[in-house]
Amino acid sequence: MKHKILVVDDDIDVLESRKIVLEHNDYEVVTATNIKVAQELVEKGDIDLIVLDVMIEKDSDGFNFAIFLKNNENFKKIPIILATAVNQRTKFKFDLERDGEFMPVEKFMEKPIDPDDLIVTIRGLLKQK
Repeated sequence: MKHKILVVDDDIDVLESRKIVLEHNDYEVVTATNIKVAQELVEKGDIDLIVLDVMIEKDSDGFNFAIFLKNNENFKKIPIILATAVNQRTKFKFDLERDGEFMPVEKFMEKPIDPDDLIVTIRGLLKQK
């Protein structure tokens, strides 16, 4: 059985390139360009991991969605990789060790994400699950 990964990003090119990489590595992939669709897909069930952009419609959409998921008993065990260019745009450096209290995700990855690094990270998180 393939692991199902939800990729959430408002950039269609990012969605398509991540989908190709993940499917090539034998994952089932569903995508969403906004939080409403992402939430509907999560509520349908069977999502094993989420790759989530921070800045979607609003700058904090990804953070807010991650908080919603981690505060919900049905979804809090789904690993989340937060993928963003916030550090490049704001020069603010997020660090899970330092900022993990308000950033409820398993991994923070700076865009552009190397496809091999993404696969290694996903495999590691799914192995822990």
